[in-house]
Amino acid sequence: MDKFDLTPDPRVLIALTHTPLKPLDALSELIDNSLDSIKLARNKGEEITSPYIFIDLPSAKEINENKGVLRIRDNGIGMTPEMTERALKAGFSGNNPYDSLGLFGMGLNIATGKLGCCTKLITARKQEPHALEVVVDLLEIQEKKTFEVSPRIIEKPADFTHGTIIEIYNWWPDGNSNCGFIKKLISYGRPKIRKEIGRRYATILRNGNVRLNVSDEACPSFEHCVWNDGRFVERQKHGKIYAVQKFSETVKQQTRCTQCYALIPDDKSECQACGSASHRSIEEKIHGWIGIQRYDHASDFGIDLIRNGRTIRKFEKAAFFEFADEFGETIKDYPIDSQYGRIVGEVHLDHVPVDFMKQHFQTSSPEWSRAMSFLRGESSLQPKKPGADKNTSPVYKLYQGYRKVREPGRKDMYMGSWDEDKGRPQRIDRKKEVEFLERFNKRQPGYYDDAEWWKLVEQADTKPVQELVTCPNPDCESQNLASAEVCAICQEVLIGKECLECKANIPLSSVTCPECGKSQIPEIREPWTCDVCGTKNRPAIEICEKCDSVQGAVNPISLEFLLQNSIRLERLCLSQCSVPLADGTASDAIDVECYISNKSMIPFNSSALPVVTFKGETIHVFLDVKHPLFKLLSERPEDIIAGEVAHYIHAVNTRLAGGAFNDQHSISNIKWNILNKYWESSLYRTPETVKEDICNFFTDIKLQLASVFVEDSPDLFNNLSESDKKELAVNIVEEGEDLTALSEFKVNGKFLLFLSPSTVIEIFRQNSQRFFNGNVWNESYLKVDDVPSEVMEMIQTELKRTYLNCLEDCSSFLTSQKPSHLRIQRALNSIEFLQQEANF
Repeated sequence: MDKFDLTPDPRVLIALTHTPLKPLDALSELIDNSLDSIKLARNKGEEITSPYIFIDLPSAKEINENKGVLRIRDNGIGMTPEMTERALKAGFSGNNPYDSLGLFGMGLNIATGKLGCCTKLITARKQEPHALEVVVDLLEIQEKKTFEVSPRIIEKPADFTHGTIIEIYNWWPDGNSNCGFIKKLISYGRPKIRKEIGRRYATILRNGNVRLNVSDEACPSFEHCVWNDGRFVERQKHGKIYAVQKFSETVKQQTRCTQCYALIPDDKSECQACGSASHRSIEEKIHGWIGIQRYDHASDFGIDLIRNGRTIRKFEKAAFFEFADEFGETIKDYPIDSQYGRIVGEVHLDHVPVDFMKQHFQTSSPEWSRAMSFLRGESSLQPKKPGADKNTSPVYKLYQGYRKVREPGRKDMYMGSWDEDKGRPQRIDRKKEVEFLERFNKRQPGYYDDAEWWKLVEQADTKPVQELVTCPNPDCESQNLASAEVCAICQEVLIGKECLECKANIPLSSVTCPECGKSQIPEIREPWTCDVCGTKNRPAIEICEKCDSVQGAVNPISLEFLLQNSIRLERLCLSQCSVPLADGTASDAIDVECYISNKSMIPFNSSALPVVTFKGETIHVFLDVKHPLFKLLSERPEDIIAGEVAHYIHAVNTRLAGGAFNDQHSISNIKWNILNKYWESSLYRTPETVKEDICNFFTDIKLQLASVFVEDSPDLFNNLSESDKKELAVNIVEEGEDLTALSEFKVNGKFLLFLSPSTVIEIFRQNSQRFFNGNVWNESYLKVDDVPSEVMEMIQTELKRTYLNCLEDCSSFLTSQKPSHLRIQRALNSIEFLQQEANF
């Protein structure tokens, strides 16, 4: 068989080098190609029984030893030799841009090349007796300077009659820009990877069209928790507005060339680009639903935008809930009266083109404009804004019924209960909503459907009915409410108590006796114990005699106080933590909850503590990452947490101490087992992986700034130095963008995405206050009325200096050649601090 020529287009090589691809995006690209193969079989009438895509991931230990294989296997239609050669060519795809996913990403060659040096592809068609095998070794190609590879005809692997198997191995060595890429993918953990895949391909998995497993476990399909489509609210101007709006609309018909897919004008019969007379009709069909989530949330709301089964935009908000008028002024339409929203949905836009990275649709395309015009209309959603009276879009209609956070009950479809003291309904506790959502995710009857949720909506409207009691006065015997203390007719005491002074029967709630005027509130004062220092104090004093704390003050290192003044750190929490013990058994599983304290943890009469731990059914670990233990001595949070858990496991398993296992049953050995099992990837941090984390973080900052400074974008650009502008122009060209679009980027803020880290830092110096209060970081930068201005200014200066030092540590580390261990740790501490405080 002839050799395959895999020589790519030079522009694709540039993309391969500079594309800031994320590991899950590369894995999704491989899944896309498998899905296309399964879909192609259906389109050709070759229906596949039980279609599947199975993904096997290597362990972190295997990667560190340059072992293991990332394997993705499907039972699709398989490929011919010609199709295989095209598939392996970087950036090439034989898929058409309307019926498949694969064309619109990096391509098979680029996705596999980011993950590892070597890729083995085995493909077989059902009607063929043998399989085709091709191995692409990028290091060998680079060494030999030839893109030709030799395919082989082999026997079909066992239990494999048709489909494609891709195996990636031989991980990139230190020094290569892709080093650590596969490690980062594995560091997410298999449950997280399954969850994210289940989120991206939810509609495909939900319909049961294909099985998608990661390491022998199925990826769970994500589902929005929305009200039943029979629920509705009523509005005076709009009547009944149902909680779910479904639609399926063809907004336009296109004619496209079947050879180059160029648009053919209605008055032409041949393609103006390639001259072909072969063409096809493309429907611009928009289908899906939008609806109301059963709970509101600060971030988990918005509309999913889907293309051929893959979610391209998750919880999209700006496209639907912001409106730019003819002068470029952006109006926030939703949510208006709070930061919480509950409008969600799934909209399929199979005909709208997406960008190279599959991160967004091409919002400048006419297909996108027509889709948005149908979905949310061409006016603001607010009814009093110009043009809103002519808006008939699905989003506009739903918005009119559910645009504000109002009272609980059927009127606005919020759960709650009737508060008899306040005489009105009250919203249900958000912890109760979280409990209901967990039951929804477990598909429990009444919670997966909305029956139990709806009971609490109705409960909010239901005032308790009190029973009536008969007055015991034989001359009266009138009916009174059961809660009445005095008969409304004869003033007989119905619910009473004995007066402390004259012993008369008086109404239960009386604070003074109506007979003798004596107060009915007894003064009983007991000695009290200070929660801060533990001192027992005399009843007469309200300030602790030892520590000067006010009676009732909460201990600053108590679990109650720390939970209210800390941020939970998901990546360091351990679910059902269990490790091998010295006798070969496993320790009892325990949950470990980890938090970053917002304040220094200072016990009475002592200095600040770096860690405070509470051990019980769950271990709660609180860390002060600003403590010198972390900042100066470069201690890692993982080491501290592992040590605390190891102490607990060692103490619980005292049966192993003093016997044959005494030497092995040590805190150090247990700590090592915890680190090795749960944080193996973080033990092997190289300069390259730290640099990759820093680059990704600066990318996230720039994406955030593009929304924070959208209104001030022109002024921000004009304030850049000439050298920064030149560097910006170079970055735009290197990213493959058209430099002539710079004037547009200045207006919409997109130029911020191409800034260098040093320029981002300069913007921070000049606009520090805009970075805080939830814009980039959650810390507050606002003035406090009760604090003197000079003190407030000192606090703000110190806050700015802290963040600026961390940013500069990260930026300078990117250019370091052979950094010392101390410098690596310093950069790592800085990036971890910035990530912990970030609002994205």
